Amino acid sequence: MDTNAERTVGELVRRTMRRDRLPGVSVAVVADDSVAYADGFGSRDLAGNRPATPDTLYGIGSLTKSFTALAVMQLQESGMLSVEDPVTDYLDVDLGAEGDEPIRLHHLLTHSSGYPSLGVSEALIARRLRRGTDTLALGDEADFHAHLAGAADERAAAPGERFAYCNTGYTLLGEVVEACTGKPFDEYVTAHVFEPLDMPRATFDDTEFAMDDDHMTQYLREDDDIVAASLPIRERSRAAGGVLTSVRELADYLRLHLNDGEVDGSRLLSEAGVRALHEGHVDTPAGPYGYGWRTRRVCDRDLVGHSGSIAVSSAYAGFSPDEGLGVAVAANASPDYPLAHLGMGVFAAALGEDPAEVVPFFERRARFDRLTGEYASYRGIKRAYVARDGGTLRLELGGALGGDGTPLVPDDDGSRYDFYALDDAGNREPVEFRVDDDAGDVDLLYDRWRFHKTADAVSEFD
Repeated sequence: MDTNAERTVGELVRRTMRRDRLPGVSVAVVADDSVAYADGFGSRDLAGNRPATPDTLYGIGSLTKSFTALAVMQLQESGMLSVEDPVTDYLDVDLGAEGDEPIRLHHLLTHSSGYPSLGVSEALIARRLRRGTDTLALGDEADFHAHLAGAADERAAAPGERFAYCNTGYTLLGEVVEACTGKPFDEYVTAHVFEPLDMPRATFDDTEFAMDDDHMTQYLREDDDIVAASLPIRERSRAAGGVLTSVRELADYLRLHLNDGEVDGSRLLSEAGVRALHEGHVDTPAGPYGYGWRTRRVCDRDLVGHSGSIAVSSAYAGFSPDEGLGVAVAANASPDYPLAHLGMGVFAAALGEDPAEVVPFFERRARFDRLTGEYASYRGIKRAYVARDGGTLRLELGGALGGDGTPLVPDDDGSRYDFYALDDAGNREPVEFRVDDDAGDVDLLYDRWRFHKTADAVSEFD
């Protein structure tokens, strides 16, 4: 990666950290079958101001699902199972009425079992963080299976008909690995994935994690602050989100996928098996989903990746087979969006592109920043304030006679500064921002009013 690309990555990461309150971020880039770039930004521990490094251990959350899918495919190639087998061939679990199309391993791998999220991971994370006081029985495998059996009527579709992200499915896959091998899931993955890939520090064990010299202190976002928090290790959810590792080790994991299942002479899966992991089996709004991987279109390239969060840590790993390029990012806090967006920004920078121009998340963020702030009509008789509200803007009107508020939705059929509001009857009211970059002026045309921007939105982190 050249110097300009490295500079762009550094600027992007530091700006994102400041804005989204991420204490530490680590980044690795794989190119030409080697680690082309690896760096850490900020602090892995704020109290001691210990720096984040490429070797800092983070909780990677649902990125773990790709490891679980790899383990399942290894067992298929060894003849111990088939992804087309019903789950009940391996587990004594109640998955609905007899006579239904059976839920197969394929359905769990692709989140197409018909079950919505059953909230197990969320409940356990909240419990470990002391943010949940419910007494839902989830203490052991029997409790988990009872929770699943009670949710039979929650199924929203027949197996294979609908994508609905469900951590419970991957928890069951971990149990299938255990049933086939006679080994605990974490021991199987350590022996058959971590060790062959020379990932000696990757672990599911919070004690090993805590004893490592370079591990994160994890932080929870609370209102306008972040606080050090417990590590929400969940034995029941290891296969869904339990891996702890570094971006440098993830770089070798990405090399495995870029090299069709082989790294440094060690083959973990056949080329056909790797293709089955990556190819889209079900459609989702964010791109086709395979087995633990999702494909997005970024910079006119296919980027195969997955993100993860455990509320106090987040990560993303992705790779472009056509470019032979991979990126891994991790942070010791979780922003209110998937860290995939930062990963896509790093990917764009590695290609020599400006993330603010080619990655929709950062393009929209820059565009909205230009529009948010205080506005006033002719001679200040009417005032307005524009603020960001998720994927939209919100307009609040004020003045001597009061005012009201309304969301402003981007009009995809217009220019990048065209929006619309909805009236009480559901009719669209056009909203136009006129931006003069040379003069630095922004005007807002809404209803009968023409407003002129008088001040940018104020943020203590700008």
